[in-house]
Amino acid sequence: MAEKTENKKSSYLWFVPEIVCIFLVLAAVGAIYYFYDMQIIAAVERSAFSVIILAVLGFAVRKHYPVKKYFEEEALQNLKRYWLIFLLGLVFSLLCIFIPSAAWPFTGFFVVLSAFSDPFIGMLSGTCLIIIATVITGSKAGIMILYLICGGIAIATFFPIKKEIKIIKPLLITLLCLFTCEVTGIVLSSTNQISPEQFLLPGLNLIITGIIIFGGLRLYALKVTYSLRDRYQILNDTEYYLLADMRENDKRTYKHLIHTSYFTERIASRLNMDSEALKCAGYYYRFCPIDPEERAEFFEGENFPGPVRDILTEYSDFIAKRTRNRLKSRECAVLLLSHTIILAVIALYEKNPDADIQEQIDKLVDATFSRYEKAGIFQESNLTMNDCGTIKKIFKEEKLYYELLR
Repeated sequence: MAEKTENKKSSYLWFVPEIVCIFLVLAAVGAIYYFYDMQIIAAVERSAFSVIILAVLGFAVRKHYPVKKYFEEEALQNLKRYWLIFLLGLVFSLLCIFIPSAAWPFTGFFVVLSAFSDPFIGMLSGTCLIIIATVITGSKAGIMILYLICGGIAIATFFPIKKEIKIIKPLLITLLCLFTCEVTGIVLSSTNQISPEQFLLPGLNLIITGIIIFGGLRLYALKVTYSLRDRYQILNDTEYYLLADMRENDKRTYKHLIHTSYFTERIASRLNMDSEALKCAGYYYRFCPIDPEERAEFFEGENFPGPVRDILTEYSDFIAKRTRNRLKSRECAVLLLSHTIILAVIALYEKNPDADIQEQIDKLVDATFSRYEKAGIFQESNLTMNDCGTIKKIFKEEKLYYELLR
């Protein structure tokens, strides 16, 4: 009963903010109609167009918001932050009737809204804000196109966001693009004579946009990046209770998990994959239930981040033969290969404690890859031939490491 109540509360996040935004726009258009003598037809047109745009955005958020990017509690918190930032941007849009178009700071909202959702939702949200500002103020379509170009370039330079958020270089590129577009599209097109005063508004816009981007990404780092990093530090600690219990009760499996995790992290780092997620998956894939309902309870109970859930889900479905004996992600392929190599080395030592792994590891690695390739397990995955070569090289160059498994 409590779970249903919680789900009902969280469902409000998908509808109430959209309704608030619609009423805010209608109230703003009504105020403009009353105080600025807007024609009734123009008021109805602008209201209807704005409501349609907000309805489309609300539908897109409900359908495409990346809930799996975070664990559940964090996803709901980020959805709240997304709507609060969008609401702030909407207020800016409605106040644009008092602000010259050269000082509209929408480029910053493209970046921040993308950070708290994803680039698709961020681009759509920024577009929605610009269209509403253009419609409300009656500005030319060229202004809208100008800011759409700047927003698109900003998203392209800042995303995808890695574990360490890089701000300086993308910010400089974004501000340079914004300044160039404003000078050519607004300043030079409005007059034939150029004076220093004409660059004040574009300069002010650069400052405001920079503050919005820097402040928004700082908030994202504090609320999301550091939160995920803290969770990974807890889960990837060998003293975490699941791993500690395994070490006490099943030393063979514990050793298998520890060394599998080592290789998944090392390979992920070399192939520019999410090393923290793969390391975590390497620790806990033997704990993950096969049954989907039990697996969902396990994920929620341990608060696994979204990327780890995706890897463990695909791997479990593969083990349960729900995927036609095919893997789709590089991450799951790396996990399977690491599991197999470590298991084979442990079995070799158990059969012959004096086995010379230095001579046999190359053949063992080649045989493992050959077996999986013939079975077509990687046929539908995005694992490239170059990736396979790199993974083989890593397994073969760690000959001294395998002595730890003896």
